[in-house]
Amino acid sequence: MNDVIYMLALGFVVYAFFSTFYHYIARPMFVDRGRFRVFALRDELRGLAIEGKVSASSFEYQYLEALLCRLIEKCSWFSVSSLFESLHRNKNAELSPNAVKFEAEASDEVKEIYYRALFEMMGVMFNNSPVWRLILTVVFSISKLFGWATKQWLDIKAKIFLEEPISDTGLAA
Repeated sequence: MNDVIYMLALGFVVYAFFSTFYHYIARPMFVDRGRFRVFALRDELRGLAIEGKVSASSFEYQYLEALLCRLIEKCSWFSVSSLFESLHRNKNAELSPNAVKFEAEASDEVKEIYYRALFEMMGVMFNNSPVWRLILTVVFSISKLFGWATKQWLDIKAKIFLEEPISDTGLAA
């Protein structure tokens, strides 16, 4: 009996150590890495405006710059749990009219920055949620059996969640 208690205590100490290490050292580093990559994407967008490839007064530029700034600001807030909460509260949510307009009118270079930013924020969401990361890795490994439609649905819902202003979601920041 004592051996079981010692093993459980050792397991708890190891878990507490790695959990504390991840929460206070590794996670902030991973989140900052994602934030700095989104900063670089914003700089790339501004570089396109300086080169004259996109007008700084155009809708596509202003929409994407505002989105990138919002993502940078709320980078540490986004998590898989907040995504699931948003999915639960907004079951029938659709892309905003501005997002649809952006998708239709934006140039390929600007869309590429947009998609890279969304992909980077998905990584940040997983870094902010280590338990969900483990669970979803297993689930998505198995869900390859369910095919392309499941992935597309999740991608669209994540876009809606990331593009929506935080104050409009009703979620506590």
